[in-house]
Amino acid sequence: MSTHATSPAATSSSVPARVVKWVDAAIVAAGVAVAISALVVMFVSLMAEVIVRYFTNQGMGWPTEMPNILFPWLVMGGIVLAAQRGQHIAVTAIHGWLGRGANRMLMVGHQVLVAAAFFYLAWVGLDVIEITGSEVYPVTGISARWAYMAMIVGFVGLGITALSTLVRLLIANDPFSVRAHHIEEDV
Repeated sequence: MSTHATSPAATSSSVPARVVKWVDAAIVAAGVAVAISALVVMFVSLMAEVIVRYFTNQGMGWPTEMPNILFPWLVMGGIVLAAQRGQHIAVTAIHGWLGRGANRMLMVGHQVLVAAAFFYLAWVGLDVIEITGSEVYPVTGISARWAYMAMIVGFVGLGITALSTLVRLLIANDPFSVRAHHIEEDV
């Protein structure tokens, strides 16, 4: 009598695995693009402000507003990328007491809670956007809602990451292999 075990190769070729892999790749690409773009624009604008101030003893004004607008995007991009790589702080003391099946159930429950929390925060954030819509940065005239929008987009990214992690947990042979952080990749 043969048993039907799902091998890692078979799991990675399943339709849900391919969809999750595509979704995660899109989130990583968006997170990298947002973080790098925010960092570059902040650096270039502040460097331009320093150069103009050095040569003219007057500032341009608008570069000082760029960190207020773009820093939340940089932070949220980094947070989503850390979640994608499994690099957030985790308390794992309970995992040693549980078997593989119980750990899988605990991790699945955790991802359901995380997804629900971040999608709820994104929903509540829409009210914040409505409130902050009237605030405008004086020099650029840009609405403060663009800075607060980073929170909503980041929360949605974290919610989608939790859902893709949930699917990965359901199809993986070993729940501990899902979003496992490998220190050697950081070098």
